[in-house]
Amino acid sequence: MKKLNLVVGILSLLTLVSTAQASAPKVIYGVDNRQEIGEYPDARFREMALSVAGKVRKFKLQSSRFGENFVDFPHTMLSYSQNVCSKERYADQYTLPHCTGFLIAPDLIMTAGHCVTNQMDCDTSSWIFDYLPQTEYLEKKNVYNCVRIVQQELSSSFFKMRDYAIIQLDRKAGPERRPLKLRLEGKVRVGTPVVVIGHPTGLPLKIADNAKIRSFNIMEMLLPIRSMVRRNSYFNSDLDTFAGNSGSPVFNQETGEVEGILVQGAKDYVPAPGEQCLIPARRAPTHWAASEKSFRVTQIKNLKKILKVP
Repeated sequence: MKKLNLVVGILSLLTLVSTAQASAPKVIYGVDNRQEIGEYPDARFREMALSVAGKVRKFKLQSSRFGENFVDFPHTMLSYSQNVCSKERYADQYTLPHCTGFLIAPDLIMTAGHCVTNQMDCDTSSWIFDYLPQTEYLEKKNVYNCVRIVQQELSSSFFKMRDYAIIQLDRKAGPERRPLKLRLEGKVRVGTPVVVIGHPTGLPLKIADNAKIRSFNIMEMLLPIRSMVRRNSYFNSDLDTFAGNSGSPVFNQETGEVEGILVQGAKDYVPAPGEQCLIPARRAPTHWAASEKSFRVTQIKNLKKILKVP
């Protein structure tokens, strides 16, 4: 009888979610909150965007016709690289990075563990700053190489999740790119407003806000004890993020501190009705649907030692 009641309860929860999503407005967690860096109203985050980089395969960067101080890259629009419908936002912008990272020291970048998995991955990738919508070519001074992996973890088990990497660049970043401030102790509260900066689907740098850290979603509710334990490693939010945002810094909007590293999310695109192209997936702006996972930076081993914090 107990087993039967459990099955009935699970089916009821799934039915509740299906009904809620079916009646939700056709939007991305409410609205598409992605914004261009230069248009964002909060100067704090415009400045911090200078310290956010995109990971690019070296073979995509070529000598430039503009001279030795510049680098060319393939000009592939989102409508082509991801088959996104031409009427969608940013469909005509060039896509390039496949992950995001951010400075935590003048020559150290933090990102998701699945973005830099081994030394070969490090050796064959570059990190670029200031990749914006108007970028037609890169300044070589904004292109950095990965020298070594300082520390990395990538694992997932029933009660545990780890997904982060810290890499060393080939030189220190310029003084205009200040290392971002990280939370080093404690735990951020559910309901705290959060902001993300990164390269969604490889697009030029974007900021997204109007989101909060959310309580358990529907899948977590099915296994609450497991979810409570795993939540020590991550938090969920309803940020508008896509593949390419992996490794993005997720900020506490109130303090400006980095609370987490964006590591997982819901499905990005779905077929457009009656068309042969894709549109962003839509989800209800509720905690039941929120699925953007961020690994807590407080869970990184020896972080204070790496940062040389007393």
